[in-house]
Amino acid sequence: MAVQLPKFKLDCRKCSPIQKEERGCVKNSTIQDAWKLDNWVFQRCPLKLVTEKSFKYIEAYNFYKGGFLPNPGSWMEQPVKFIEAVSFIQGLINKEGKEK
Repeated sequence: MAVQLPKFKLDCRKCSPIQKEERGCVKNSTIQDAWKLDNWVFQRCPLKLVTEKSFKYIEAYNFYKGGFLPNPGSWMEQPVKFIEAVSFIQGLINKEGKEK
């Protein structure tokens, strides 16, 4: 899900208080199926469901795809969590590509 969030182009600063209520920013939305993304349906704003750590891993993945590693050294000298996150994100991207 976090990998797909850019499709929404969300920016909390642009939501009015009424929009925040309708979109499920503080509590579940009163609107049925307020958010739909492919096979996912949410009653809360997706930005509230994805942790900051997830966003950090996606950012690190984008740097990795650009040829930059988060720590000095080679691929094998990177933290295991980073390698697992990159593999997981790439797997989701591959899966999405196959489904289309």
